[in-house]
Amino acid sequence: MSTSDRNAEFPFDPTDPAFRADPYPVYRELRENHPAVRGPLGAWAVSRYEDCDLLLRDRRMGKDLGNSEYFARAAGDTEAEEAPFLGLGIDGWDAQLFKLLDPPDHTRLRALVSQAFTPAVIDGLKDSTAAIVDELLGELPDRFDVMQRLGAPLPIRVLGDMLSIPREDHEIFVQWSTEIAHILELGAEPSEDVAIRCQKAVAECTAYFVELLEKRASSDGDDLLSQLARARDLAEGGLTLHQIAAVCVLLVVPGLDTFSNLIGNAAVLFARHPEVLPQLAAEPESADAVLDEILRLEPPTHASWRVALEPVEMHGQTIEPGDVVLLLIAAANRDERVFDSPETFSLGGNSRKHLSFGRGIHYCAGDLLSRLMAKEAFKGLAQRVARLSLVDEQVDYKPGIWLRGPSRLPVVVEHRAG
Repeated sequence: MSTSDRNAEFPFDPTDPAFRADPYPVYRELRENHPAVRGPLGAWAVSRYEDCDLLLRDRRMGKDLGNSEYFARAAGDTEAEEAPFLGLGIDGWDAQLFKLLDPPDHTRLRALVSQAFTPAVIDGLKDSTAAIVDELLGELPDRFDVMQRLGAPLPIRVLGDMLSIPREDHEIFVQWSTEIAHILELGAEPSEDVAIRCQKAVAECTAYFVELLEKRASSDGDDLLSQLARARDLAEGGLTLHQIAAVCVLLVVPGLDTFSNLIGNAAVLFARHPEVLPQLAAEPESADAVLDEILRLEPPTHASWRVALEPVEMHGQTIEPGDVVLLLIAAANRDERVFDSPETFSLGGNSRKHLSFGRGIHYCAGDLLSRLMAKEAFKGLAQRVARLSLVDEQVDYKPGIWLRGPSRLPVVVEHRAG
């Protein structure tokens, strides 16, 4: 089956550079005329808020792609000549990554990992996170690249300290993050070199975490990895070091790339809405509302996925067991049926409804940490910068379909007096 045949029912080409530059007109068309439609490799695309909200919570939906026809097609397990599944190849341990995303494994791992992301733990990171932001934004020049200065280094510094990852290894984690983020690109067909790099990064990062966990299993350290290594035998049913290492890969490494996207997208909005930084400087407590509106209007991840476990009727269509559904979060966040003036940056009542952290049992476990890092970054910028302008109005976005953030973002700033 050719690419054109597989996408025949999809009303746009997701690899079109015009879509990458500005996907929102396409999302409007999907919401209005194609609310549930077959997309790349046979996956469904759902774009309205009510539908995405429902399916994110629906227990008839799982996340183990190994149970899907999509998985078989993309892995090349059919007679069709398909690209390797997300560049991972689907052999050996890599295939087990997705097995951890449904109950009962998901339930056990979620209970274990959530101990590291309680409100009390995250609140205890506030001072150290603010200090990292101060260091990264110290002696800020008139012109700099937001991604290099803040977007890439901030999350690995904070998460690296949580995990007690040696500073000399931080750079390789940033590189792994860039490659492993392809896991989230459902429907993408990576080139051979991208596929090889992604597979290599998954294997290397998993092995790295296994080695660290083995060393810390007998330690008395209070970092997250030491806690996970010691607690694994206490979890119901027990957990292997490979399982814990895999969940570290899935939760930590792609998170570096998506948080970097969030910072870059925020800077673009700050440039296009120059009133926001002065408001943040005058009212630091508004950082929560600013963050939520950024997450609604320009989320770092545009789509999530689910796998149907039972038949689901939607808009006259039947989503069959084994079908993959792409939930277009970025489209839902601008649904006219839910939001007033959905295309406008506003700190009114819209923002808290966004779906960017998900819903239900797969709600983002790191949402509190992401919020802390983002708010400290925003307040740090607002304390130093009165106005931020893009050097190039046409933003150069990273390659890919559903992960959206600048690959580079040179800006010119007007420093705040005093």
